[in-house]
Amino acid sequence: MFSKNRLIGLAVMAFIISVWAMAWPVSKALPSGAFSEPVGSVYNGLNVLFTALAFGGVIITLLFQAEEAKHARREEIERSIFDLFQTFTSQEFQEVKNGAFRALLAGVQNEEYAHFLASRLYAVDQLPFPATVIPILRVLDESKANLDDAQIEQADRADRLMLDNVLNFFALLAQRKSSSMVIKHCDFAYDWWRPTLWLVALLQQEHFKKSEAIPVYCRTRKIAETLVVLDEIYGHTPLTTPLEIRHYIDTHPKILMFRRKPELQGLSSHQLPVNDLEPYPLP
Repeated sequence: MFSKNRLIGLAVMAFIISVWAMAWPVSKALPSGAFSEPVGSVYNGLNVLFTALAFGGVIITLLFQAEEAKHARREEIERSIFDLFQTFTSQEFQEVKNGAFRALLAGVQNEEYAHFLASRLYAVDQLPFPATVIPILRVLDESKANLDDAQIEQADRADRLMLDNVLNFFALLAQRKSSSMVIKHCDFAYDWWRPTLWLVALLQQEHFKKSEAIPVYCRTRKIAETLVVLDEIYGHTPLTTPLEIRHYIDTHPKILMFRRKPELQGLSSHQLPVNDLEPYPLP
């Protein structure tokens, strides 16, 4: 199948030849004094045709160069996606994913820690580390079982840094939206990450609205902006309001499984300002 630029090029060449071919019969039909010089001297030989064809060739060359540049750009983006995929599936990055997911699971099981995670995405107005999460961290990671409270807080800091790496990874992936078909065919396990990331995104939005300092001093990209793009790429139903997000999190089987305690079976127990958030759709 011909590309759009190739069809345009053929049309230009056909137009030039048609005009040249029609020039002689048209000139014969005109009165003899219509031209100051004889028509035959202008169209004598094929030099006019060759000149016109050369001009058309320049146009076609420019069109082909634009198309090749577009293809090269697409191939570059697709290559970068495959590079991201190789990074995502590497053994080294597996440790990063494990640490990040531990932090997210702790946030699912402990409300204070979830708010803490969301607050530390900003440089100001960060909440203090909640001691109530320490027993959960010991259960989630066997290597922390024999650590004292101070050591666990330090070890958890490493997991939170890994979460930052994962968030940056998905933000980079979202920037490749123009190659969404390639992204969809690579298993980035987005369905596993989606409910926990939306939980942090919702609390990040709440923390932003409650703080006077964050809008002044921070220009951090919100997680919701990344998730909206990835949801579109992977064909998920859009989540546009806090209530929709909350219902999705409350009813997600994985979240319900991770919340083993009865008081953690739904976000309805969380003190989220529904009336303040609901009028404002997420990006």
